[in-house]
Amino acid sequence: MPSDDALDALHQDLRPFCEAEAALVRDVVSSSPWLSEPDEAALRYALNLARTTLVRAPDGGDVDLSGLLAPFREDVRALALPALLGKGGIDRAAVARVVPGLSLHARAWRGRAAAAFAGRLPPEAIDREVCEKALVLVAGGGGGVAWSYLGAFALLEQYGLVPRLLAGTSMGAVLLLFRARRLRWHPTDVDEAMRSLSFRSIFRFLQTGSRYGLPAAMRLYLRAAIGEFLRGPDGHPLTLGQLAVPLVVAVTGIRNGALPRDPSYYEHLLDLHGREARPHVVKRMMAEVFEAVGELIVQRDRFARLYLGGDDGTRSFDAIDAVGFSSALPGVIHYDVLRDDERMHRLLAELFERHDLFRLVDGGLVDNLPAREAWATVQRGAIGARNAFVLALEGFGPKLTQPLWFGLEQLAAQNVARNRPFVHHHRSFAQVLSPVEVVPSERALQRAIQAGKAGLHPDMPFIARMCRPFPPLAA
Repeated sequence: MPSDDALDALHQDLRPFCEAEAALVRDVVSSSPWLSEPDEAALRYALNLARTTLVRAPDGGDVDLSGLLAPFREDVRALALPALLGKGGIDRAAVARVVPGLSLHARAWRGRAAAAFAGRLPPEAIDREVCEKALVLVAGGGGGVAWSYLGAFALLEQYGLVPRLLAGTSMGAVLLLFRARRLRWHPTDVDEAMRSLSFRSIFRFLQTGSRYGLPAAMRLYLRAAIGEFLRGPDGHPLTLGQLAVPLVVAVTGIRNGALPRDPSYYEHLLDLHGREARPHVVKRMMAEVFEAVGELIVQRDRFARLYLGGDDGTRSFDAIDAVGFSSALPGVIHYDVLRDDERMHRLLAELFERHDLFRLVDGGLVDNLPAREAWATVQRGAIGARNAFVLALEGFGPKLTQPLWFGLEQLAAQNVARNRPFVHHHRSFAQVLSPVEVVPSERALQRAIQAGKAGLHPDMPFIARMCRPFPPLAA
């Protein structure tokens, strides 16, 4: 398995070819026709063949073409990239000039690759890796802002686009869990769950023991709220590895000795301490919560970035437990596994020992939009193909219209920036519900869904063209 440094180096090397293809497709869908579809397909074939490294063979193993294709990669870098990534935008005349020769060149190198691995790697396997782009959907956290993502799920379904991999944080991970239940999106799944949900059924103000999660004012009873909707055919709770669409969940691991305050401090942040719940008192309490969360975010490098479902050791995690820990906002929400569940206790004990952990909390502290990890998961071979289109959905970006949350939004934006280079298209929704509207009314939910559709709708011609297979080179 490649190291993080090796993956970063690989991404740096391949990124220009991905950016060139995206620039080409954006230009094609946003202007009057200037490039024939066969020429567009030929140019995209050359760009994608240039970025091809590992190809999944019919025998289930991977064939490494990176060394063999290195000369072709440099030819494409010299011939095509200047015409597609110039400072003045796409040079259409230059593109038209290079397409015929580049098409012949790509056909020749495709033949060399197939001949070099004859008997193991048929040409069709190369074409599949080059011409089919896997949709990877990433969703950020932020409480109630995430409900707009349902509109995006519905819009992608209308276009016939099925994600091959999902990755999310906090509330984004919760909604992606519903998306992961089936290959096709069924909005009625969430509708059925919402009918039985209320704030009181999900959150309870009571003090309980803590074993794996950081104590907080409210206890999250996610299993009681949505457990019935997330069972397998055998009636047992679904694990991350049993989902129809693979899901990676970002969680923050607080290492032993890294917590800046005593755990009891976070448990009592929302206590009134005998004071009346007047506006100025509530405002002061929320300020203390923001200060505590901000204190944790700024020292996030001391914490462990954990991605449940991204490796063999965590795919057996109970899916609800994974998104529950990812949603445990310090000082506000406590999630834990206190039930009698020998399997999960064993898995958590192994995780804690492996990373020297003290507690688990909201994944947003270290990675509120886990696009880098999603891309890395693809490159490690989790879905077979390595040719992916990463679509990132976010609603917790800084907004002057939500001054109460502006500080936390700015802090979250800092760790989102780390992921931007790994995103092929980023949609930050402006019209969202408040972060505290975790259990919205039916009217508010529909408003959020419609806003999500409206926000992503202008992007769909580009997204659909990038994700739909294009024809291989003609003989």
